[in-house]
Amino acid sequence: MALPDWAIYLMVIIGSYLVGSFPTGFVLGKLLKKIDIRDFGSGNTGFSNVYRILGTGPAILTLVVDIIVKGGVVAWAARLIIHYAVIVTQPETKFVYTMGFTEPVPQTMIVIAGLMAIAGHNWPIFLKFQGGKGMATTAGVFINFVPATAAVLVVVWFLIVFLTKYTSLANVITIPIMAIFIFLETYFIMGLEPITCIPLTVGGLVAGLFVLWSHRENIQRLIAKEERKFGDKSERFQKTEEKTL
Repeated sequence: MALPDWAIYLMVIIGSYLVGSFPTGFVLGKLLKKIDIRDFGSGNTGFSNVYRILGTGPAILTLVVDIIVKGGVVAWAARLIIHYAVIVTQPETKFVYTMGFTEPVPQTMIVIAGLMAIAGHNWPIFLKFQGGKGMATTAGVFINFVPATAAVLVVVWFLIVFLTKYTSLANVITIPIMAIFIFLETYFIMGLEPITCIPLTVGGLVAGLFVLWSHRENIQRLIAKEERKFGDKSERFQKTEEKTL
């Protein structure tokens, strides 16, 4: 007996969160140096702190897992499952670019699945909801959903980092404006109807809010001119304030 649509949606959403919750940086810290990486540097488990504490190789591995597996694979799996199990394949919806985005409700569930992968990375159930800041996983999800938007923002991101050396500044500029580019891509390039542009556009807006929330301390440090620049390892073995109180 075929599962009802709501059961498929629920499994995809929960599965996305659980995969997103895999704490790549934390696991590498335990395996390589037998430390809890959350005790050092910025206190998060993402790429920047892994680079600061563990070095280049572990940081690249963290980035690859967080982008490709927790972001890209999860987003693609959600599209495949919902497209073929709920929407049902039609000749006009076989195109990879728009697959799964042709109907508002299924598309909304796909977007929620992507956001849940990001939420899992930021607030992983396996680490008592203390994880990373979501940039790599966000990139993996939206590269899959809206590649043209992702390409433009990647260029902008690298330009900001090259000019300022602040990854946090690049993060809080690029992702919050993503929703604008998503609407332009879905409407003018994908050719979706206005109503089917809404879920992806709102998803981009929510992802932007996730980034602003997870970077709230970085924003304060940027304003105070106390933010660490990319590659700064001067405080790599300094305990986080939360852990020393």
